Amino acid sequence: MGSFGKPLALMAASALVVLALAGCGTGRTTSRDFAQPGAGLPAGSTVAVLPFENLTNHPSAGQIAADLVSTELYGLGLYRPVESSRVRNQLVAAKVDVEKLSDSSSAQAAGRTLGVDAVLVGSVSEYGYQHGLREEPVVGLNARLVRSADGAVLWASSQSEAGCGYFSRDSVNNVAQRVVSRMLDSLRAAGGAQ
Repeated sequence: MGSFGKPLALMAASALVVLALAGCGTGRTTSRDFAQPGAGLPAGSTVAVLPFENLTNHPSAGQIAADLVSTELYGLGLYRPVESSRVRNQLVAAKVDVEKLSDSSSAQAAGRTLGVDAVLVGSVSEYGYQHGLREEPVVGLNARLVRSADGAVLWASSQSEAGCGYFSRDSVNNVAQRVVSRMLDSLRAAGGAQ
C-alpha cells in the first residue's frame, strides 16, 4: 500500500464500524395503536392496571410489565391510577381469576369490582433474550384500556422491541421500559383524556 493506502483503509474500516453500530443503536421496534374516536375518559378518571397475562417462559413477566405500566401511568398525569398492591389485594379478596382478565368482559367485571372508571389490561408476548449470533433482549407487550361502565375498548396498543448494542448491552428491563414508555405515549397522543 502507498502512503495514502493505510490511512484510507483505516478510515474505511472506521466508517464501516460506525455504520454497523449506528444501525444497531436503538434496536428494532414495532408499534401498532388504536383509539376509539371520541370515547376517551375524562381527565382525572380512576384507572386500575390489572396483572398482565404472561405468555412467556419468564415466570414474572406479567407482573413486571403491569408494574412498569403502573409507574409510567403515574407520570402521564391523565388519570388517577389505583395503587397496584391495592388492585391485587382487592382482586384476591373478590376471588377474581387473574388468569382470565385479558378478556374484555372479565376486565369490565374487574373494573366494577374495583370501583374504577376503566382498567388497563394486557399481555406479555415476549420477555427475555433472543438467541442467534448474539443474544439480544426482546420485549413484546399488548395493552387495552377498557371502560368499566360498558366494556368498550377505548384504546389498544401492541409494541415490541429488540434491543441491541455492541459495546454496552441493553438489559431486558431497559427495553421493557422503552416499550412501555412508547406505549403510553401513544395513549397520551390518542387524546387519552377527553
